[in-house]
Amino acid sequence: MSVIRITLESNDQFGEPVALGNLTDTAPQARIAANLELDDGRGSTGIWECTPGRFRRQVAQAEYSYIVSGAGSFTPDGDEPVHFSAGDALYFEANSQGTWDIRQTVRKTYLILS
Repeated sequence: MSVIRITLESNDQFGEPVALGNLTDTAPQARIAANLELDDGRGSTGIWECTPGRFRRQVAQAEYSYIVSGAGSFTPDGDEPVHFSAGDALYFEANSQGTWDIRQTVRKTYLILS
């Protein structure tokens, strides 16, 4: 078994911001750094950052995320909002649908499971 270190040396490692489908007047911008496809084909991992705004979740696979900084909530369809801030971890089952509401720019690490 090997260990892979994923590191963010500087903000220059982030890709270009991408506007997300927004549910507010201002489209939130997301960008990814240190994205790594796992060698065994079972998923990907990296660092994701998003500016404030509301948008629908766009990932169909199961996902584990650790919130490094920022704050917001995720509201699963038909359920109550789950509020989060720096230091929290979130797990989304496959096919989780709902709406992100980012209140303070969020940076998270993620593991998407294929």
